[in-house]
Amino acid sequence: MTINIHHLELLMLLLLLFVVGLAVLARRVGQPYPIIFVLGGLVLSFLPPVPEVALHPDFVFLVVLPPLVFAAAHNTSWRDFRENLISILMLAFGLVAFTVVGVGFAGHYFFPQLTWKTGLVLGAVVSTTDTLASTSIARKLGIPARIVDILEGESLINDASGLLAVSFTIGIITSGHAPSVASAIGQLLLLSAGGVLIGLVIAWIHSRLIYRIEAAQIEMTMTLMTPYVAYLAAERLHTSGVMATVACGLYLGHHRARLLSLGARLESPAVWNTVEFVLNGLVFLLLGLQISSVLEGIEHLGTGSLIAGGLLISLIVIVLRFVWVFPGVRIAQKLRHHFGGNTIIENRQVFLVAWGGMRGVIALAAALSLPEFLPDGSPFPARNIIIFFTFCVILVTLVGQGLTFPFIIRKLGLARTGPLPNQEEQLALRKMIQSAISYLQQQKEKDSENKEVYEALLRAYKRRTALLQNPEEGAKEEVTSQAHRYFEIARAARNVERRIAGELLASNQINDLVYQQLILDIDLQDARFSAPFAS
Repeated sequence: MTINIHHLELLMLLLLLFVVGLAVLARRVGQPYPIIFVLGGLVLSFLPPVPEVALHPDFVFLVVLPPLVFAAAHNTSWRDFRENLISILMLAFGLVAFTVVGVGFAGHYFFPQLTWKTGLVLGAVVSTTDTLASTSIARKLGIPARIVDILEGESLINDASGLLAVSFTIGIITSGHAPSVASAIGQLLLLSAGGVLIGLVIAWIHSRLIYRIEAAQIEMTMTLMTPYVAYLAAERLHTSGVMATVACGLYLGHHRARLLSLGARLESPAVWNTVEFVLNGLVFLLLGLQISSVLEGIEHLGTGSLIAGGLLISLIVIVLRFVWVFPGVRIAQKLRHHFGGNTIIENRQVFLVAWGGMRGVIALAAALSLPEFLPDGSPFPARNIIIFFTFCVILVTLVGQGLTFPFIIRKLGLARTGPLPNQEEQLALRKMIQSAISYLQQQKEKDSENKEVYEALLRAYKRRTALLQNPEEGAKEEVTSQAHRYFEIARAARNVERRIAGELLASNQINDLVYQQLILDIDLQDARFSAPFAS
């Protein structure tokens, strides 16, 4: 088959243009961009000039999923993930199993076209949550970090457990019989443990190689390759590629400050933020564009009954999560207390965990990946219905719950009204600065020839100490005011540097590359010294 590269190029440019335009709209209306992308895709799908673009499962699983899962794991605190592990596992495994069984039998009971076997497939497909939508809203409104950590951790792991559940339930239909509970648990543990082991091995090899390299471009290229290597290696060895990618990302994220050079550490956030934005934008936009292909082949069932069934399945999914989360959190709390933890989660926070179970593109990709035919050549039962119901669940949870999430957070009194200091960061900064001051004082006594240098550095560190301390309010305001004035004067001086550099460029005394490097150095100083007082 010949692919017209010009048509493909134009299509990609068109999609990226839509992504940029909808992202600008999302910023204007103050809504998380996954919701705007999906709604925008839905609107575009009904416009005649927009070509029909099918979302292929391989594009999601082989191109999009590895870097997004890796990036999320890479930016996850291993300590916080470990502390919330019991809650995460109960959601990622317990709730997935509960959703599979609950949706399976409820779907069969309320919708005759679904047998209990095809109902189980539907339950497995809609069991995976989408971390981007819920946590982006949560971070924006500043809800407790523990809730965000639980939602992120759940999504990281249940991508794997949900996809494994899909393969199990498909196996029930294709083989004609269900595996025993012990067999299913054994396979799940084997696939998960194998994936984790492979991911850690890939991460260890990566760390040994990248530690010897101090070239930012090579380091970033290796880092971008790593999620694909971990995912494909695990899949080739018939284990969980998602678990391998999660394990690899957690390990390398925990050690990145030690492994990456200064240049790579500075460039890494910008590179990964761009990759995440483009990939997420494309898949959520494509998700909204799928309405026409989703409706193909099921018109004969009646639009009204299909929409009613989709809404009913969506409601069942939401209710099942609430039924599981409240007792599940309490059980997890008791288990943590048994092992030495004593953090209490309030009921209003538990409600947010339950309401944050939004579905996304992984669920639709799982539905689209269902085989069209069984081994005997007959059509896969209720495949189009499963795809349509999955699309309905995504719309209801992502758009419906997503748009109401900010309102619920505020009503529960969990929205942050202003910037709150990070207590751990404050404590660490105090210890770091105090240690640096002690070092400088000791060195000043030994190196009398450079006494003025040490004095200047000590004044700068003592100024930072004054800002970190919490004196009386009046004194605190005076110190803060002095600090603001200090940074204003310093910024004005750097603006003079910028102006002179521009004049030198205009008079051809320096070239563009020299000018860009000079401006970059000034920008880095601005970013470093303006951060404490950024609004």
